[in-house]
Amino acid sequence: MQKGETIDDIVSKYDIPDAEILRYFHNHHAPENSSHIGSVVFTEQEIFIPQKQDVQKILESQKKLREDRSERKENHLKNKILYPDFLAIKNHYQVKISNYKDPGSPDVFSFDAQLRYMNQSEQNSPLFYYKKENYLINDEKPHTKLGDLATEAIQFLYPLEFSLEKNIAKPYSIKNLKEIRTRWEKTKDRVFSSYSDAYSLKYIKMMDEAMNEGLSNYILNDLFLQFFFSPYVNYKNGNYEGERNFHTYRILYQDTMQMQITADEIHIEQQAYCTDPRTPQQILDKWIPDEEDMQEESDNTLESYIKGAYILDKNYKILKKANIELQTNFYEEETIQIEINIIER
Repeated sequence: MQKGETIDDIVSKYDIPDAEILRYFHNHHAPENSSHIGSVVFTEQEIFIPQKQDVQKILESQKKLREDRSERKENHLKNKILYPDFLAIKNHYQVKISNYKDPGSPDVFSFDAQLRYMNQSEQNSPLFYYKKENYLINDEKPHTKLGDLATEAIQFLYPLEFSLEKNIAKPYSIKNLKEIRTRWEKTKDRVFSSYSDAYSLKYIKMMDEAMNEGLSNYILNDLFLQFFFSPYVNYKNGNYEGERNFHTYRILYQDTMQMQITADEIHIEQQAYCTDPRTPQQILDKWIPDEEDMQEESDNTLESYIKGAYILDKNYKILKKANIELQTNFYEEETIQIEINIIER
């Protein structure tokens, strides 16, 4: 090492790809009593210079090490409960729900969704803030009286604060119920004074019953929340199989998830079919079966399936994009398509 000469000078002089390769080669070939290269080098210090074949071996070794680390990381992801990095959840999404119940063009309901981590709940479960806004019906702001009512009657629910089940990424408990009920009472008084037709009054009554009968269940049946958190299950060799509830009516499905991992993303494919023991009418009536009923097979099992495709960020395991098709056949065939896309801000 000559006076005034730096490691970068040596790297450039001998056409070595980078200083780390020089350090690696020197530190593995210098005698034990010699000075190793760190962040500082000294004048007249002997430096061991790698030849081209040495550089190639080091590059191949580093590549193999990266591949081994990547494989171990992927195996870890494929053999555990997949959790998002909760602290990193502070995202905006565009959600589009298309209903193909009637022949012809679907009814399309879309909105923007905010979802962000707040803190830990008293039970040490993650606590989240959730809000919907910018509602559109068939790509337009509601321009009918009933459409205005539907939008106004939903808005009181948000912002919403909810926690997840302990050790499971699944919405579990609403934390600001009292605040939401207060907002509903104010909204109900206002809409009752503004809407007097039969359809509007029936809708307001339905919302009021939902508030009184089970606000938590009503809110946590939200399709965006259900499918946002659906990929976070316990995988074995990149596969998951189990029974879970989906749909607004909490229908029981035999659910299968399959994971594929690319350089930057986690891709998950979902296939689920209905195994709910209730008849379609019992599901619509929100009848809850007991344990004995759950074991009985029914000839009137609802025809329903779910197909989903999810893309998650590999580093943070946070949903970036999803396309879900949910088909049911209560009295007539109904297909719901749900598209979720992250909005970069």
